[in-house]
Amino acid sequence: MTAKDNKGKTYKETRSYYPIGVDLDGYMRYGAWQIKEIVDLTLQPKTTQREQVVFEFDKDVESADVTVNVYYYISGKKGDIIYTKSKHLVFK
Repeated sequence: MTAKDNKGKTYKETRSYYPIGVDLDGYMRYGAWQIKEIVDLTLQPKTTQREQVVFEFDKDVESADVTVNVYYYISGKKGDIIYTKSKHLVFK
């Protein structure tokens, strides 16, 4: 998630989730052809994953553009964007 305030300052936060076939260092325990079914089973259908990210803007910031990108990494190296959402927030 990234946010850019009306003064041009950029904020960034990253969350990472690893499927069963990947260890804590990000290395694949199995080849992509072996974990295909496991990865598909770890993505729960029709379930929403809710996250809360807090950015501390300066007191005089009036607005911010916030963008969320969700990437899917099948090989561990190249990620494809599977979801993106942008919103303009105005603070009063």
